[in-house]
Amino acid sequence: MNKKITVNLALAIAIIAMTVTFVITMLLSMNLFDRTVSNVRAKEVMYNKVAEIDKNVRANYYGEINNDSLYDYLCAGYIAGIGDKNATYYTAKQYLELQGIQNGQVIGVGVDVVLDTSGYARVIRCYDGSPAAQAGVAKNWFITKIGDSDVKRLSLTQINSLLRGEEGTTVTLTVLNPSGEEQTIEVQRRTYDMPTITYTVPEGKTTGYIQIYQFNSNTAGEVQTAIETMQASTQLQALVFDVRNTSGGELDDVMDVIDLLCPVGPIASQQNKDGTVTVLDTSDSKEVDLPMAVLVNGNTSYTGELFAVSLREFGKGKVVGTQTAGKGTIQCTPVTLSDGSAISYTVGILLDKEGNSFDGTGITPDVEIALKADEEANFYSLTVETDPQISKAFEAVTAMVSSQSAQSGAAASSASTPAA
Repeated sequence: MNKKITVNLALAIAIIAMTVTFVITMLLSMNLFDRTVSNVRAKEVMYNKVAEIDKNVRANYYGEINNDSLYDYLCAGYIAGIGDKNATYYTAKQYLELQGIQNGQVIGVGVDVVLDTSGYARVIRCYDGSPAAQAGVAKNWFITKIGDSDVKRLSLTQINSLLRGEEGTTVTLTVLNPSGEEQTIEVQRRTYDMPTITYTVPEGKTTGYIQIYQFNSNTAGEVQTAIETMQASTQLQALVFDVRNTSGGELDDVMDVIDLLCPVGPIASQQNKDGTVTVLDTSDSKEVDLPMAVLVNGNTSYTGELFAVSLREFGKGKVVGTQTAGKGTIQCTPVTLSDGSAISYTVGILLDKEGNSFDGTGITPDVEIALKADEEANFYSLTVETDPQISKAFEAVTAMVSSQSAQSGAAASSASTPAA
């Protein structure tokens, strides 16, 4: 009798369990179905609208449609439409160029340019061994025409696109040297190495100067080599880093440089959409044991800002210059699409060592100094010896060296004084 009751009870429990499981499964499936149908309907509305436009235009448009260009603009429009000012759509060509820059190798003529007040493209860097350098082009030359295109009618993006191109192709440049002499040269585009820094120890100084143009996978090694080279040639007592106008690059690459210079501790974190915080990287105990100053300006952004604030928060040195740009959001590593194009969009807020965000506010220097109007206009003609902001950074770090020497002297004196 007891056995029979036990079997019936077991069957009842099994039926109840199956019923509950079925109900829960149905509810979850219905919820998933509702979400899926909602997504499908939303996508259908979007695709139908695009298809409606496409059908109308293809039936009536007078001109010819370049489908590749059309698809790129459609994708770029989607990324622009999500409202993320830091999101980017890269065409396949642009993404290949970006990968080259991140690896320190680019195909082109070998110059970095800015749009000058004259309207021409001013050469601010000409890389050693590049096609342009071999043709005699140097810093502070001007490019007035690229092929048949007048530079004054081009944007900086268009200029860079024309200077770069496929390996082995040629381009004709019309250039002006600093004396105003015009010449036409033909250069062949090819792969060239693109260092991310320059460095020097000014004559009579014991402070090294390192300018970082951008951060890529080679920057940490380049900085380490620069420091070792300067230490081998002089009794190096301090360092000045210049990240004015430095904005691009990957967070991993700037954090590698911070790790090289700074002692143990968290470098940066990411605040996620749900409010959680993820530590991105930490510095080990190895560091460069020298006082430092870092130069910034209004165009110092993102990686440049993280670099500057990190040196300050790790107690390595002072920030000198003017308020920075305040770009403190994190974009995902570009997601490659099937045709070789890519997208990148914001995934979090960048937090510094102390857990603070500089997004929208920037970094306030410890020592503020702005260039005068005429100095700003001739920024790229200034040198380490003539740039007043660099001079102020040298003063700041020299004061740090003197203060540390005085403290060391006082400690030594105290230690050698016999007890009463």
